[in-house]
Formats: sequence, C-alpha cells, structure tokens
Amino acid sequence: SFQRVICVAMSPQSNGIPPLDGWWGPPTATIDWCEENYVVTPYIAEFFNSLSSLLISAAGLLPLFLHRSLWHLLETRFLLAFLSVSVVGFGSVAFHGTLQFRHQMWDEVPMLWTVVVILYCLLEQHTREPRFGLPLSLVFAAYALFATWATSQQDGSAQWFSFHTLFAACELPALFLVWRFFAGLDSSEVALRTLMKRGFFAYLFAIVVWLTDLNFCGQLQLLPAYSYWNLHAFGWHMLTSCGLYAMMLGIWYHRLKCVLEAPVRLVGLFPPRLVLDEKKA
Repeated sequence: SFQRVICVAMSPQSNGIPPLDGWWGPPTATIDWCEENYVVTPYIAEFFNSLSSLLISAAGLLPLFLHRSLWHLLETRFLLAFLSVSVVGFGSVAFHGTLQFRHQMWDEVPMLWTVVVILYCLLEQHTREPRFGLPLSLVFAAYALFATWATSQQDGSAQWFSFHTLFAACELPALFLVWRFFAGLDSSEVALRTLMKRGFFAYLFAIVVWLTDLNFCGQLQLLPAYSYWNLHAFGWHMLTSCGLYAMMLGIWYHRLKCVLEAPVRLVGLFPPRLVLDEKKA
C-alpha cells in the first residue's frame, strides 16, 4: 500500500544496504537512496546522485547564460524561477553528498519555493498585467512558509509524508496547467508544441523512474554495478533537468512572443533557445 511505501522509505536502512559511515558519519536524513554509500570516495555519500544533481542547477542557470541578450526582457518571476531551480540543484548536491538532515533541507525547502514560483508563473501567464496581483503572491508565500516549517521541523515518516504531500499539492496543479497550456496552443506553433510535449513527458517519465528506484531498490541492486548507473541519478535527475528546462523555456517564450509581443524566435534543439528576430526588432 502507499502507506507501507512511505513507512519503508523513511528509514536510512530502507534500501536494504548496510550503511557505510564516511566523512559525514551515519545518515541522519529521512531517506537513504538506492545508490550505495561511499562507494567512490569516503567524502561523498552518494557520488553519482550528488554529481548528477548539477544537471538540475544547469537547467536553471543555462537559460540565464544563453539568453544574456534578452535579460532586458526577463521578468522577475522568471528570474526567480530559473534561479530557484539552480538552488534546488546545489541543495541536492549537498543532500546526496552528505545524507545529513540539515542538508536534506537545502534540497527540499528550495523545491517547495520553486514549485510555488512556477505555479505563480503559470497562473499569471496570459495577461500583460497581473490577474491576481499581490493577494496571490501573499497566499503563495504563506503556503511556502508553512510548508517550510512542516518539512523542516519534523522527522521520520511525518517529515517524509509532509514534504511530499505539500510539494505534490502544487506540483500536480502546475502539471495540469502545463498540459492545459499545451492543449491551447495554436497548431501553427509547431516548435513550441514540440518543446512543451517533450518537456512534459520527460518530467512524467522522471516521476515513474523515481518511483521505480524508490520501491524496487532490492531488485535493482541485483543488476551489475547498479550504484554506478542508478535510476535516481541518471533517470530522475537527468529527465527532470531536461523537462524543467524545456517547459520553463517554452512558457517564457510564449509569454514574450504572444503576451508581451517581443520579437523573439525559438531555435535549436540541443539546447533549444530564444533569439531576437532581427526582421521584427
């Protein structure tokens, strides 16, 4: 049952692997993932999970780096969205690298604030002036503060359940709004539709991979050298990075072009990016 999954997953020994105490000591986080601890170096608990977390940071920083010529068109909401995703990545590096509870919060608390910012962007996407204004910002800030408290001031199964419930309460509506946004796109927007579809399904598949690694760790560990290519690192982290980059870029592009009427075009595949349309500028 779902409750059994939650209760089993919260224990540092839940992956069935005897924990090894490296530089950071015994794990104090409420979850120890399926990658074996300290198998590469005694200084990093989950080497590949930690290393692959940098992909998440790249998903947030790359749009800012690639679009330096468009910074004058970058609204604060999108700046916060990109930066918050990068903070999640760096927090995930710390979490997986140490498996300490305090560093787990460096990962999970930014995730709560990031999903709130992205949900705000989606709700305010289609009008030049804010539809909901300051009240929506205050409600979301209050929610994020409560979620921060509920996540950081508990431990064990209560902490695990609180974080994932409060995160999903914003994640699922955000995914629904992304799907509705995609469904409402004009058929002539071929490049944007392709980008959003790829991003959406990459993120959905990432969730499936995350659940697989979490719930079938014992079976996966029977595979040769699984810790070196585990699904959390090379599935969840990689796919969420690609999905977040694609969806956030697509939403930003649509707002610039269709709402703010900026002369921009969507070009490229690896990675897709925005450029000024010289013919319309």
